[in-house]
Amino acid sequence: MPHLTAYHLAFKSGLHVGQGAESLEETLGHLPADTLFAALVQTWRHLGEDVEAWLQPFTQEPPNPPFRLTSGFPFAGQVRFYPMPVDLSSLFSTQTLRDARYGKRLKRIRYLSEGLVRKAQAGESLDAYLFPPGEDEEPDRGVALQGGTLWLLRDEIEGLPESLRNLKNGTKRPPRALRFLPIWQEQEVPRVTVNRINQGSTIYHSARVVFAPGCGLWFGVEWLRPNEELRPNLSFKAAFEHVLHTLEQQGLGGERTSGYGAFTVTQTEDITLASPEPGQCGLLLSRYHPRTQEEIAASLQKGDSAISLVAVGGWLHSMGQAAQRRKRVWLIGEGSLVTWAEQPVLGNLCDVRPEYHSQTFPHPVYRYGLALAITWPGIQQA
Repeated sequence: MPHLTAYHLAFKSGLHVGQGAESLEETLGHLPADTLFAALVQTWRHLGEDVEAWLQPFTQEPPNPPFRLTSGFPFAGQVRFYPMPVDLSSLFSTQTLRDARYGKRLKRIRYLSEGLVRKAQAGESLDAYLFPPGEDEEPDRGVALQGGTLWLLRDEIEGLPESLRNLKNGTKRPPRALRFLPIWQEQEVPRVTVNRINQGSTIYHSARVVFAPGCGLWFGVEWLRPNEELRPNLSFKAAFEHVLHTLEQQGLGGERTSGYGAFTVTQTEDITLASPEPGQCGLLLSRYHPRTQEEIAASLQKGDSAISLVAVGGWLHSMGQAAQRRKRVWLIGEGSLVTWAEQPVLGNLCDVRPEYHSQTFPHPVYRYGLALAITWPGIQQA
């Protein structure tokens, strides 16, 4: 069973995570594991440390990483959320999936709570925990947040921040009213750029995600060898936490010069969830880049596998180098269902440095693609 050390990130003035597009007017609402890993490596480089020593166990063949990362997903108070599986037949009966009353609700849900995850892992059908279709109906066992984007158990309401649980006069907020409360908001902020030649100004907009008090993003770290030395008298775990605390001030994501991305980190209790055995279905909590054709056949083309693909592009920034486009790579997205293979570690780090006819970029630029998954049930019967 994977033991995940959970880190909660409370962002001070919003977060911008680019999607590889030209426009700054779009942002992701979560923090992909490959973005987080790239920020850790870049910060380690800025601290004047040996990046090759950090990367060596991740890039060797086969990979032998000291830790693996999940992506960053929403949390509200003490309630953590996980990605909704791309194939809903693993959670609901055929009758529910075919019922027109449930169609729009099911498509809107992007994250389910840890309590629901544990029920699914125990083999329990989640039909009975759906929140009611009518917005005025009082939920019995399942509750919605963020307009139906987040789904949790009614029993988990006590773990939400007080500002969500209670009205301003201190009385309990009706559970049906939670559906209308935003955990985060996407905003477009006007910005101005000034032409250096004629001093002309141009207005543009930059998107950011702003979280409600007591809410933010969490990610998990599975420590495989936390005490392994990165350099003499410094373990990988100690180095990781030093870099993470450095990032608190430097920030994550884009538009950091505008104040985006700065956060306060809190380490919470470890999470223990069942991990897939070889041949079992697993729910991805990170993006995944298969290492070989054999791995693709074993993990993506067998059993109840169902995947979503994400094209990851964008720009790279390296000290002493002009900003350049990195190569686009396709990754298996979070929430995908894969068949767990025999290898202890699935996936790899792929080199996305640009290639030119006249010159070679001076060092590798890696994108994190190691799979971290938890056990997931197979397809429900009618």
